[in-house]
Amino acid sequence: MVELMFMTYDVLIKGGLIVDGTGNPWFKGDVAIKNGRIVDIGKVRGENVERTIDARGMVVSPGFIDIHTHSEVSLLVNPRAESTVRQGVTTVCVGNCGLSPYPVNEATKDELCKYLSSFYPLREVDWRSTRDFLGKLERQGVSCNV
Repeated sequence: MVELMFMTYDVLIKGGLIVDGTGNPWFKGDVAIKNGRIVDIGKVRGENVERTIDARGMVVSPGFIDIHTHSEVSLLVNPRAESTVRQGVTTVCVGNCGLSPYPVNEATKDELCKYLSSFYPLREVDWRSTRDFLGKLERQGVSCNV
């Protein structure tokens, strides 16, 4: 007698068109997630699944990377970044356009704050370096990778 083993997953995305980012053609299948990590892809059988998502007729893919954004300060005032995440973007690259809010020094911080506050409800610039700024985002928490 053959005994089938069923796994336990937090989320099971069923029947989607999987585009895995490797350059291979898409395929129909399932994606199993446990503890925030993808643990199986293909024809997945799960017995104890907390949440099942019917993805028939939908594309399932890894998160996209936006390599040119101006999201630095907007992430401070809108950490959920819903317009970004709803497009499937999970990672944003920042600081690459020449108009970055860091590094900043004592001589320029008030001018930068005045400029940024014309676009965002920003009261102070309390960072100096890229590390300071990214640390501020990390402590605050944001919905995408920076």
